Amino acid sequence: MTMEKAMNLAMRMLLAGLLLVLAATAGATAQVPDRILVEGREYALNTNPLESQLRDRRGFLPENVSRSTANWRGYVAHWAIDGDRLLLRKVEVRLYDAENESSSSVDLLTRLFPEGGPVAATWYSGALVIPDGRLVNYVHMGYGSTYAHYRVYRIAQGRVVEALSMDAEQFHAWRERKFQAFRQTAQYREAVAHIRKESRDMSADDIDGFVRGFYAEQYMGQ
Repeated sequence: MTMEKAMNLAMRMLLAGLLLVLAATAGATAQVPDRILVEGREYALNTNPLESQLRDRRGFLPENVSRSTANWRGYVAHWAIDGDRLLLRKVEVRLYDAENESSSSVDLLTRLFPEGGPVAATWYSGALVIPDGRLVNYVHMGYGSTYAHYRVYRIAQGRVVEALSMDAEQFHAWRERKFQAFRQTAQYREAVAHIRKESRDMSADDIDGFVRGFYAEQYMGQ
């Protein structure tokens, strides 16, 4: 890992930790998901593939973008699976007009990609988690709720490499196997060492749980 990548990793971890604290003080609010179109039907997407594009574009969102405890991101991205491609269709935000005390919905896709869309998400590798079954257990935090059924698409550089369909028990067992494999990697050990250095009050179980959540998109995509 290069020094630049290590610094980026450190900043991501610190930011994620801050968001966890903020979420806790705000009632650990469940988050508004992105949306994805699959086979003509739209679903909630419990993954945020646009985040990696925005890390180096801190000025992308206008200053008057409306944020809430239910949407720390400040946007809702709209996606589609088209054949074996992951496409970005829209980046929807709400902009607040202080003079009129009102807000309106705006698509900022061309601000990020001037050529217009839909845009092939060639930057993204990871796992798209789509709950497509009934809600079984609501959790008022992040994407923590449990559903009866899931679709998972493993993506490599914007291309679908595997499509899975699992009930809740199968999904959680599959995710656990993926995490246990990740725990054997140098990346896991480096992450744990870094968090331990920066957050000396965290227990080993807390650190492990943090890594389990923070890297889920990555290790499920492998």
